[in-house]
Amino acid sequence: MSATSFKVTFKLDEDDTKYFRSLFRKAKKAASDQDSVEILSAAHALVESVRRNKKTPGFVIDAIDTLQDLTEIIEDKDYAAPAKVRNEVLAALAYFANAEDLIPDDIPVLGFLDDAIMIKFVEEQFKHELQAFRKFRKFARGAEQRPWTKVASDRLPGRLAAMRGKLRAEVERKVQADIEKGTARF
Repeated sequence: MSATSFKVTFKLDEDDTKYFRSLFRKAKKAASDQDSVEILSAAHALVESVRRNKKTPGFVIDAIDTLQDLTEIIEDKDYAAPAKVRNEVLAALAYFANAEDLIPDDIPVLGFLDDAIMIKFVEEQFKHELQAFRKFRKFARGAEQRPWTKVASDRLPGRLAAMRGKLRAEVERKVQADIEKGTARF
């Protein structure tokens, strides 16, 4: 018997969406009482736990990559996310620092479903920031052919700053466009 894959799609109705948004807002409010190191540590622990679990479904792995990127937005010193962005991302990540879970993570396949759904909500809120960070990370990795040379190491900070400025302006423009269209979330 050969292994097959199939796609499972489900739609969250308005009540489901409201429920997850309320969880998200609650976590953001609770974030002010939590230490940023604690929040980041919990996010990293979730990422590691999911990646270690050999029975984790692919859709959860995809979602967890987004969670990893969100933590890197905060930790990447070269990206230097503005304080407002850092605080908003930390507040969003606070959900994952909460030990209470809708579905216990040790239940095979379904255990990380609620986390994956919440990651999708967070991903939607930070879609422009995530896109900019991913572009920046790709640029930074290939910005200098010989970063160990004096010329390259002297030039790199300026090149990163220029790209960071360009991407920051792009994020602001897209966020403003979402606000004007009425499509901004949360």
